[in-house]
Amino acid sequence: MEPIGYDKKRASQILEQSGIDILVASTDANVFYTTGLPVVHVAENPILWVLKNQFPYISLVRRDGELSLFYWMTYGSIDRVSWVKDTTGIVSPQQALQGVAEKMTEWHGGKKKTIGLEGLMPRYQSEFLRSKFPEANFVEADDVFLQMRLVKSKEELRRIKRSIEVAESAIRAVIEDAHERVTDNELLEVARQKIIELGAPGWDHLTLGIGPSDPEAPGIGTRMTRGDLSRIDIGAVWQGYVSDLSREFVLGEIPDGAKETMDRLIKVQDFCVRNIRPGVNPGEVLKGALEYHKTLKKVLRPFITCHSIGLECEELHMFSPMRTATIPFQANMTIDIEVWQPFGQYGLIGIEDAYLITSSGCERLSTLDRQIAVR
Repeated sequence: MEPIGYDKKRASQILEQSGIDILVASTDANVFYTTGLPVVHVAENPILWVLKNQFPYISLVRRDGELSLFYWMTYGSIDRVSWVKDTTGIVSPQQALQGVAEKMTEWHGGKKKTIGLEGLMPRYQSEFLRSKFPEANFVEADDVFLQMRLVKSKEELRRIKRSIEVAESAIRAVIEDAHERVTDNELLEVARQKIIELGAPGWDHLTLGIGPSDPEAPGIGTRMTRGDLSRIDIGAVWQGYVSDLSREFVLGEIPDGAKETMDRLIKVQDFCVRNIRPGVNPGEVLKGALEYHKTLKKVLRPFITCHSIGLECEELHMFSPMRTATIPFQANMTIDIEVWQPFGQYGLIGIEDAYLITSSGCERLSTLDRQIAVR
């Protein structure tokens, strides 16, 4: 079996540059990325994710890119789902950690090691390894994993594109079913049914705001009325990979000022797209987009965000009001560009789309009309 996105040569180069001898993965996304073991929260059967406290999964990456995997022994399909040849079944956390320590000793003997750990690694795991290797240099390696994952393979891109297609179909279904007195619960059910109908195992997020209701906490029975400016934001999951798209919609007339606002935010999004290409610093794009917005409307400052999508909805914020990455854009990154601003009683109004960075620029992956949909 071939890796989905993991590239042995690329991993080795990144570890060499980082000075890391052994990289340890213990979280869902990074174990899945390095091994293919279906441990993500939306898998065909998320049993490994459910039982991770009793039967932890851990993968090791050696500086030359070689892999070793520890997993729940009862899972009998390891050869069908993983490309890792060096695998060990375990039946307890203690056995898993002891096996990891023995493998690390086998790989590097008594040499002083630099060991990379995730920031979200369970404390009992990190403390065990530190006690076993008191002379080792332990470093936080979240950025190392991100460097590996940010550039997508053809197979990863295929999965992301399909995830986008599913999310867009669910958004269309929600908008088409919008009518007076419909509840947020009913619209959420429409989205869920469409996602499952199209063969996806589930969703990463279902965000829905009707009128002034909180879009991050839907499902309380809010009913739609004419003139409500509403937002649906969906992240479908396809074979482990996540999308992130949102659209504004309304029954009847668009509220005063909403179309002008959306037109302006789309222009800012397009500015970002025109200026994102391999080698460009994210901070330069953000600064330029904010300056460009001033030429459109001086009295407001929009929220402009660009983040990577893949195994997680927000793998890394390339730029946002809170963080700007220091690494430049690279070809075959998949990103999400969002532009928002406050809009009266409705909270935020905005636009959000997915893109692929190509060798020459930025290609839009989502296909939905970007204007406010009217029902």
